[in-house]
Amino acid sequence: MPSLQNNIGFLNTLQSVTPQILAETVQQVWQAIVTEWFPGRHGYKWSFHNTMADATVIQVIALEQNPLTPNDWVERQIFLVECKPPSSDTPTGWDDTIIGQSRNHLSQALNPSGRWYAAVAIGLKVRFYQFDGTVPANQQLVQLHQGTFDMSESDGIVQVEDMMSYIKENGWQWAI
Repeated sequence: MPSLQNNIGFLNTLQSVTPQILAETVQQVWQAIVTEWFPGRHGYKWSFHNTMADATVIQVIALEQNPLTPNDWVERQIFLVECKPPSSDTPTGWDDTIIGQSRNHLSQALNPSGRWYAAVAIGLKVRFYQFDGTVPANQQLVQLHQGTFDMSESDGIVQVEDMMSYIKENGWQWAI
């Protein structure tokens, strides 16, 4: 089972997050998390997109070999993380990211089903969601937990690990 608590690279990057840092450092934290849970050697690939000066998006795509055509692969986007700097940690910053930018990124993603998981990470804080593009717009984005997880608090990393394990376990099926 993946773990962040003994991941030296993750812990070192986590310590570099200060109130003044840019989205790029938040992306590095989430890059460590994503590659721990979704390693390339286990059939995952990632892409990174700078959406503007203060945000980066990480897409996680799961791969499976097509049983009918051995040289063909089936791809499903299962997870998307939007990373923003700690300066966006305001009620308006969360609302703008969740309602505006994240929904825009989610609606442009790859799955024909229109379903995948997402996270909004602002500094060391994160909220996890599931997105379902097949339902009315006001019901598409549903938070998977109460409140906000803070990785600077003792239980925050454990909460993130639990959500990442849930997404890894359910991502392929949810994206069908």
